[in-house]
Amino acid sequence: RAKGISVWDVDDAVVDALGEGIGPRPFVTHCYRRPRHLPDWPYNLFAMVHAASREVALERVEEIAALIAAEFPGVCRSRDVLFSAGILKKTGLRIGG
Repeated sequence: RAKGISVWDVDDAVVDALGEGIGPRPFVTHCYRRPRHLPDWPYNLFAMVHAASREVALERVEEIAALIAAEFPGVCRSRDVLFSAGILKKTGLRIGG
């Protein structure tokens, strides 16, 4: 399986609305807003995309791009996809000591 975090540089005025539209997609497990770190990191919207292959994951990112363009034309300035190479450590919620 492939999973990639799609990162989007979108207008701050619509980032929450876009997240609400992207998050419910069945192939998106996490969708959230993050602060930009200019000038090197302009992205403020993140969506984790899961698929059987990188090719399918990229198709799903294109689906998200089409959604953004249809609902809010011109608000996406740039985007990228960062693919996971592996999990270093994954643990569940731990409460108490």
